[in-house]
Amino acid sequence: MSAFPIITNVMFFEHGIPENFKRKAHVNARGFSSLSLRLDGKIAISATDTELISGPNTLTFVPSDCSYDTEILEATAMLVLHFWTADHAPRFADRPMCVSLENTDPFINLYRRGLRHTQSEQNPYAPVADAYRLLAEAYPLFFSHTSPPNARMRACKQYMDDHICEPELRVSALASQYGCSEAYFRSEFRKCYGASPIEYVKKRRMEIACRLL
Repeated sequence: MSAFPIITNVMFFEHGIPENFKRKAHVNARGFSSLSLRLDGKIAISATDTELISGPNTLTFVPSDCSYDTEILEATAMLVLHFWTADHAPRFADRPMCVSLENTDPFINLYRRGLRHTQSEQNPYAPVADAYRLLAEAYPLFFSHTSPPNARMRACKQYMDDHICEPELRVSALASQYGCSEAYFRSEFRKCYGASPIEYVKKRRMEIACRLL
């Protein structure tokens, strides 16, 4: 199994939200993930177990299949990448995240490049390559506090995703599959994915329940 998202389609664009735009809104789960660079303005994002404030010079990621509430705190302008991934491929992240940038120029250049390639439509591979470059630059900023998951941990997480709605899904069984104690598995899972196994399962089940509603 690949260790990175398999991108099947992308869309680069610029987006602005004026002061008089609806200040609070609910966004239903979507079939694509979003990585945006906020140039100015500020919004609040609230999802299961996640509360974020995205301000100027901030990269914000929202995964596919994630419903959330948003509040426009200030008129905002941003550069946006929407990308679709193959079914069952690993995702960039499993929850909304944001990180402030000290230097936005490299990211602005990557977004502008992707936007030019998207508009030209001459080379269908170019925007996808731009998306991978952008994700590659963003990855260490989002995950500097975590450890990259090894093959066994990725397999355990895939097993969790495949059996997420089964009531008998237990940390003890996952730890046994991983070949370690429950305490060690919880610690390693949090290092890799920024949440405990129980937190992750609750969040994913809540996302599925919201989609069904």
